[in-house]
Formats: sequence, C-alpha cells, structure tokens
Amino acid sequence: MRKLILGAIIAVSSMSASAAINDYLSQGMSLADAYAQASADCGGACDAEIAGDLSALGYNASDIIAAAIASGVDAVTVVEAAAQAALEAGQSVEAVMAAALTIEGVSAQDAVNAVTQATVATGAGSVADVMSAASSAGVDPVVVVAGVVSSGQSSDTVAAAASSAGFAPSVVSEGSSLAASTTGATGAGAGTTNLGVVITNNTNTTPPVISGV
Repeated sequence: MRKLILGAIIAVSSMSASAAINDYLSQGMSLADAYAQASADCGGACDAEIAGDLSALGYNASDIIAAAIASGVDAVTVVEAAAQAALEAGQSVEAVMAAALTIEGVSAQDAVNAVTQATVATGAGSVADVMSAASSAGVDPVVVVAGVVSSGQSSDTVAAAASSAGFAPSVVSEGSSLAASTTGATGAGAGTTNLGVVITNNTNTTPPVISGV
C-alpha cells in the first residue's frame, strides 16, 4: 500500500536551498532539533528537500511529518499534503485515514480535517466516505464531525454526509460545538504509517529514532 510521495510530504515551500540535516544528525541532535535547525538555515524554504534527505537516510513519512510538526510546521498543512499525494497515487480514503491517525503529534480531529480537505480536493471520495472511514478507524463520531467542520465544509454538506454515514443529528450538533471550542482530541497514537515513502536501495541499517518530538 505504500506509495512514492516524496516531494509532496510537505507542500508548504519550495526546494530552493540545500539542507544540512545529515550534518546536524551526525552531531547528535534529535531528529526534531535537526529538522528545525536545517529549516531555519534556509529560511523555511527547503522543507521538501529536507524530507527527501531524511527519506534517503531511512526515515519514514511518519517520522518526517512528526519532526516537521515539532519544528513548527502546521500539522493539518503537512498531513493534508501527504494525504492528497497518497490519494492521487491511488490509495483509498480508508487507508489514508488509518495512516493519518497514526502520525505522532497529529490529533484525530486534525487528521480528519486534513483527509477531508485532501479527499475533496482530489475527488477521491465524498465527505461521507471520510466520516465512515474515520468512524471505522475508531474515531469518536463527535470528533469526526468536528474534524469535517474544521475542514471548512458547509453545514449542509456536514449534515448530509453525517446522515449518509449513519450519525445522529445530535452528533452533528456536538461535533460542530467541539470544532468551535477545541483543536481536537488525541489521535490513535504513533506508529508506522501507510502514508509513507518507499525507501529503495537504502543502506542505512540503524533504525531511525526520534527524541524530543
């Protein structure tokens, strides 16, 4: 299920400068600190290149996204970019949602928000498909609705999609209130993601670790 989405993991800037993240890692910096320093060195204009460098070193998309978020990149922006690339590569809404929920530092509400935006942008499915996928992955229906509302969908769209997904009207009301008052509930936890980068011919035999993320 993994797809090559290198270069689209982080879509907030251009590949205009060379990142020295390998040097920082070799100095003993944590992945998050090294990412933040390398991004600062190029004025925040080389996040995609940093992602490519980390991929070549053997880090997966989950590690890279977590480091980007820890360095200050907006979580929804990062996950939406990765989700859109994965959907365009042929992954299902269900697979992308399940993957997004495993990314460290991303709340369930933010994951639903990001995947909803990506699904609508690509036409890979409907808002109801996103709601059903999130619910099947174990996300509380109220949080599912909150994530969809946070993605900017109209109240009519949310209500219709919720009905199609089998959510009660009271859930829509509670989810809308949650979206207005919080930034989201805790996600499903960290883990290996299908929303990943395929590493080929990689000679790095040391498992990447994240400290301070």
